[in-house]
Amino acid sequence: MKSFPGTTRWTARTVQHAATHTNRRLLVVDDYRPGAESLTTVLSLAGYDAQCVLDGSAALLAVAAQMPDIVVLDINMPGMDGYTVARILRHDVTAQHLVIVAFTAQDERTVRSDGVASGFDAYCQKGAAPGPLLRLLEQIQ
Repeated sequence: MKSFPGTTRWTARTVQHAATHTNRRLLVVDDYRPGAESLTTVLSLAGYDAQCVLDGSAALLAVAAQMPDIVVLDINMPGMDGYTVARILRHDVTAQHLVIVAFTAQDERTVRSDGVASGFDAYCQKGAAPGPLLRLLEQIQ
């Protein structure tokens, strides 16, 4: 699996095939509102049907209400962290197919073990331009 600077794929899971006329649904989960909103805007401009929520509980509700294809999930959030959200999604039969990307400022080596164990499929480090995340998302489709 090819990786880009600041990104790594941990599994071979890809987005399930959908009708060609629909944009991929993507959910951004991040407790930092300005970052979540700006990333959602960038992803929308890139052709994704993107929305954002600001915490783990809201993420679970959003997934239940309108199943996304991909979840871009922050790890360090107050209350329910990203590891917990990923584990809950992986145990939900209706959401097991989701591609879950860890989107965190932490180094990949720091989060890899717990990330893989929790059910994340890929990693992208925050703090850079959105290019690496967009290329990673293209790769998992």
